[in-house]
Amino acid sequence: MLRMFTPRSLGGLEVDPITRALVIEEISGQDTAAGWAVWNPLDWAHFCARLPDEGAEEIYSGGANILIAGQFGRPMMATPSQDGYRISGRAPFVSNCYDAEWICVTAIVTDGGHSEEDGQPEVLMAYFPRESCEVIDTWNVLGMRGTGSNDISVTDLFVPKTRTFPSVPDFSPGSHYQGPLYQFPLMGVVACGIAPVMLAVARNAIDEVSLLAQGKTPVAASTLLRERSSVQAKLAQAEAILRSGRLLLYDTLSDAWEVALAGETHSLSQKADLLLATTHATTSAATAVELVYSVAGTSGIRTGTPLERCFRDIQVLKQHVLATEARYETVGRVYLGLSADFPAIAI
Repeated sequence: MLRMFTPRSLGGLEVDPITRALVIEEISGQDTAAGWAVWNPLDWAHFCARLPDEGAEEIYSGGANILIAGQFGRPMMATPSQDGYRISGRAPFVSNCYDAEWICVTAIVTDGGHSEEDGQPEVLMAYFPRESCEVIDTWNVLGMRGTGSNDISVTDLFVPKTRTFPSVPDFSPGSHYQGPLYQFPLMGVVACGIAPVMLAVARNAIDEVSLLAQGKTPVAASTLLRERSSVQAKLAQAEAILRSGRLLLYDTLSDAWEVALAGETHSLSQKADLLLATTHATTSAATAVELVYSVAGTSGIRTGTPLERCFRDIQVLKQHVLATEARYETVGRVYLGLSADFPAIAI
C-alpha cells in the first residue's frame, strides 16, 4: 500500500486519487492510526515527482516498499553549501518517524537566499535518511496515539541539491513522473488523505451509537435509548452531515482527476474547491462524532471502548492545519479574489 503513489517505473502502483481515498477510508475504519500511517507517507512519495531524477532514483534504489515520513509547514534552516545545503533545526509532528527509511522536511534558505519573483525567503523541501536525524519522543497526546508523530532534529546536516526542490506551484515532473497523477495539486493529494481518515472515524461512531441505542436503557428511564426523540434527531443529523461531507469530497476529487487526465492545469479556484471539499468533509466528520457522542451518556467515557476512541481521535484530527475550520476562510478569500492566507493552497 505504501507504493500507491509511487510511479510504476520505480516499482510503484501509481493508482488514481479516488482509489487511494477509498483504500485509506477502509483501513481507517479498522484502525484510525493505521489509516494515518498509510496515507501520510504517500504524500511524501508524491512530492518526489518534484525531485531531480537522480534524487528520486536514490530514494527508491532499494525498491518501492519504503516509508517516507515528513512534516510540512514548520521549517528548518538551510544554508547553501557546495552542491547542496546544510540543514539544521527541529520539526514536530513527523508521523511514522521511527519506522521511516527517509525523512522529508521544509527549510528556509538563509544567507540571503531569496526567490526572484517576490523577494520572499526561498523555501525548499529536503529528503535525507532517517538515521541522519534524532527522534525526540514528544507524542504524548489525547488521541491518534499510534501514529508516533514525534519531533525530529538535525544539526548541520548536508543534503545534496538532488534531494531537494523549491516549494513553489510551478514545476516540471521528473522523467519517472510523467503520468497525470503527478500533475495532481497538493490540495488534491491532501483531500484523498486526511479527509477519508476522519470520515471513517465518524462512520464508526455513528454505527457504535446506533448499536448502543438498540440495547441500552438509560438510568431513570423505562424505555430504550432509541425511543428518545433527541437521540433519533441527533443520529439522523449526524448521518446527513457525514453523507453530505463525503459526497462533496468524492465528487470534487473526481472532477479534479478529470482535469488531470485531460492534461490541463488546475486553476487556483479549482485548488480552492479541493480544499473546500477537504474542510467540509473533516468538519462534518467532527460534528457527526460529537453529535452522536452527546447521546451516549456514560457509555462513551470508559477508556478502551470504541466510542471513546472515536471521540479522542477526532478531537486530535480536527486540530490539523488542513482540517480546521480556518480553512473555510482560506477558500473564501480565493473565491473573492483576495490573496490566500494559506500559501500551500497554490502548490
